[in-house]
Amino acid sequence: MSGEAVQCKQCGGAIAATPGKELPECLFCGAPASDLAVYTKDETIEDPEGFIPFDVIKPRADNAFREFANSSFWYPNDLKDASLELRKLLLPAWAWSGDIETHWAALVKANTQSGKRPVAGSDTGYFDQVLVPSSETLTISEMARLGRYDESTLKPFEPNDSDPYEISDMTRSVARKAALAEMERRHRADIQSELSATKLNAHSTIEQVDGKPVLVPVWIGAYRYGDKVYRFLVNGQTGEFIGDAPKSMWKMLGVALAIIAVILGAILCLSICTGGAAIVGG
Repeated sequence: MSGEAVQCKQCGGAIAATPGKELPECLFCGAPASDLAVYTKDETIEDPEGFIPFDVIKPRADNAFREFANSSFWYPNDLKDASLELRKLLLPAWAWSGDIETHWAALVKANTQSGKRPVAGSDTGYFDQVLVPSSETLTISEMARLGRYDESTLKPFEPNDSDPYEISDMTRSVARKAALAEMERRHRADIQSELSATKLNAHSTIEQVDGKPVLVPVWIGAYRYGDKVYRFLVNGQTGEFIGDAPKSMWKMLGVALAIIAVILGAILCLSICTGGAAIVGG
């Protein structure tokens, strides 16, 4: 996957350059074309073993944004009218699997003088798909929120015949380190949740670790609301979506005023009742 790429000066996202075709803006942050520069990719990065094809068509991706725009009371009412152009993009990621064993000591709630008691134990698990994004434009948390991909649909990758794809900038060793840390974090979180532990100390051992570089399908778009740019992404295989959105100041102000009105009403009611009781008592 060597060759030239177009990189954004603002967010660092890099899309493979297509001869004779220019990007109007950065797909990741919406920066204008003037902030995009051509550079040559470092060929020491491993090429993807394959790509997962798109199953979600554009109308469905567009509908996902409308659903997202109506998913929270706190979002502005006109968010669904925001100008958003979703585009196909194959994102580079490392897909990792591994067996994990965690030994832990924890404090859990109990009917004791301190309200807690110590417990200890061990637990094993298996992770069959931990996706580590191979660029700085997407976090491992965002990748996890986009949901799983069916790796059995992986197809051979041919750069000249593919949808637009981002250039990978992560070596195997760096991706492996990130994957191990994520597996350990997830296993600790699972254990702590199952125990309802107030505190947890743990040590994990991870074995039979295997990883491969792949390209995963994502619909991605950046939109401007007010003076700020927000990003929205759709899993191109399942339709799951994630995004950032502004909060309506008018709604927050309205709720705050309503709460204040209720409090003042309660105080006034209490004052009247107390005053009436004093008169009757007098």
